[in-house]
Amino acid sequence: MNGVSPRLKSTSARHAIGIAAVLCCSVAYAGAITPAMQQKVDAYKVKATTLAADPALVKSVKEANAKGAIPGMDNAKWEPIPETDPVVAEMVNNAAGKLLTQWMNADAKGLNKLVLTGKHGQRFAFTSKPASYMSKDKPHYSESFAGKIWQMKEAQPDPSTKIETVQITVPVKDGNETIGVLLLSLTAENLMK
Repeated sequence: MNGVSPRLKSTSARHAIGIAAVLCCSVAYAGAITPAMQQKVDAYKVKATTLAADPALVKSVKEANAKGAIPGMDNAKWEPIPETDPVVAEMVNNAAGKLLTQWMNADAKGLNKLVLTGKHGQRFAFTSKPASYMSKDKPHYSESFAGKIWQMKEAQPDPSTKIETVQITVPVKDGNETIGVLLLSLTAENLMK
């Protein structure tokens, strides 16, 4: 680097080291869920189960199930709809969407998205637009609709937020009957702390 000042060389070197450190750390949590991370995920599973039992949430799921999915809406039609579209905005601003946003904001470092799905597989309330509208054919939906708690096997970028995430889902029940599914996207970086 002849002709380049020592100060610039030093600054360039610091930037290169900084970029390498970011890439290194990103790779460290992309993928494997460490035992320490799993402990935190397990705590979120307990929290998610409690949230899914909230009477206001259960009421919203029952109402959404009675209403059903948006006629003619499928994932191919859903994908190009912008976040600002009134259909999407209504799902963020309905009673359940506001409740999900309140919960997410109470744990903004730990949660980066919450999604509520009804018995037809239709997403009807969320904190930000999910990548798909219908989730009936997804493992997270089918496992939790069968009454189980589901978890991603490894951290990966959320399809819509692009934040490195570990997703979990829990059933929403009315008594003993599963009526919906609650998805929480857990911020991987927070799980590593």
